Amino acid sequence: MNRFLQSYFLLGLVLLIQSCSVSPEPIKFGEDHCAHCKMKIMDPRFGGELVTTKGRIYKFDAVECLVPYLQEHASMEFGYTLAIAYDEPKKLVDVRELHFETDSSYRSPMGGNLAAFRQSQNAIGNELITWEELKEKKFYAPTNP
Repeated sequence: MNRFLQSYFLLGLVLLIQSCSVSPEPIKFGEDHCAHCKMKIMDPRFGGELVTTKGRIYKFDAVECLVPYLQEHASMEFGYTLAIAYDEPKKLVDVRELHFETDSSYRSPMGGNLAAFRQSQNAIGNELITWEELKEKKFYAPTNP
């Protein structure tokens, strides 16, 4: 009987640990809404996600919404800061692994025409911006109502 209870205790402990893990989740295009501008997230070439150290997830339709949200909530601790690479649609990537470029041909959801690239050679040739530079940039994006 003692071995039986130990097995259940161990199983419960494993389930508890798994349920408390902090991790990102895929964006559900056409269903999820941007935490900053409240628009429905539609374009799989753009988007982002912040995951707090406590596991709360904030999704964004464009980096132009993610950056101002991050700036406005500087006191929050994030375990993940992710964006979708234009050259790898739907795939959330750590922003430190990305390069960013602006060009009117990108037509991002918020009109900033900003795209992220995992492979810098996939960009069209304008000057690439690093995440550290981008974090300091001011974007015009609607604030929460």
